[in-house]
Amino acid sequence: MRAAVWHGGEHLTLEERPVPAPAANEVLVKVAACGICGTDVHIIEDKFPLYPPPRVIGHEYTGTAAAVGSGVTKVRPGDRVVVEPGYTCGDCYFCRQGRENLCERRIVHPGGFAEYTCVPERLVHLLPEGVSFEMGALAEPLACALHAWDLAALPSGARIGILGGGGVGLLLTQLALHSGAVKVILSEPREHRRAVAKQLGAIAVDPMREDLPAILREETDGLGPEVVFEAVGHPALLTQALEFVQRGGTVVEVGVADPAARATIRPYLLFEKELTLRGSHMRPHTFHRAVRWLPRLTLAPLLGLEFPLGETLEAIRSQREGKGIKIVVKP
Repeated sequence: MRAAVWHGGEHLTLEERPVPAPAANEVLVKVAACGICGTDVHIIEDKFPLYPPPRVIGHEYTGTAAAVGSGVTKVRPGDRVVVEPGYTCGDCYFCRQGRENLCERRIVHPGGFAEYTCVPERLVHLLPEGVSFEMGALAEPLACALHAWDLAALPSGARIGILGGGGVGLLLTQLALHSGAVKVILSEPREHRRAVAKQLGAIAVDPMREDLPAILREETDGLGPEVVFEAVGHPALLTQALEFVQRGGTVVEVGVADPAARATIRPYLLFEKELTLRGSHMRPHTFHRAVRWLPRLTLAPLLGLEFPLGETLEAIRSQREGKGIKIVVKP
């Protein structure tokens, strides 16, 4: 089989490897589509310490169950599936608290930038009928968005601010409007992403040309949004989110920042506005819910650019340049 193997930095090579055989309780998946995300950009920039090279990366993928190992009971060859990336030790303090996303001994299996990969059955979910392989590749970022939404603990009727109209920002837009929010104001400088946000029901603002603070106040009776999601990972946007959010409100940091980045925060602002600042890391126990959400969301506008396996590096570079929204590699 062919695999795009990452060797550090922007060095990915297309290599021939044996097709792995599924061990007990494993499923061999023939990969159909693998999405690109901001984490992949950090990886090729050597800014994501969880993944030492050499490694097959890619963690947003779907495919067909090609074979199953002994003991597999819920998946059959031929099933259309979406794969949950990585699993946890199940025994550390955080896993025992039900916070597996904070596991200190997280195990990451080979990723989806390959024609085949083997994964434990417990990470394999059946793809709902009517959901394409490409749409199914949005399950992982959707699971992350669900966790961020859960942390916000919003009442119905809330007004939401979202900084960033990439995949997670646009998925949060839909979750908000499906879950009782009456208004979503989304800030995004790229016109094609704002167009999708408007199509999904958000008030889309160009922060480079429009007065975002004034619009946020105008759309929320002068109060500011009850919650602001920072969905880019830019330090300056976290600073802005704390300024924009309503008194007594919550800021959720769901964007993946450069690990070395530093943000400027005024402690007095947290005190005087009595704010809550939450970090949202990955997806504890939300993947199965994300799979159930897939048929109920408008996903097609988030898709577009597709690359063959041999152009995986170009696909990641395109993500870094802000082309498209959800870019997909198809082995």
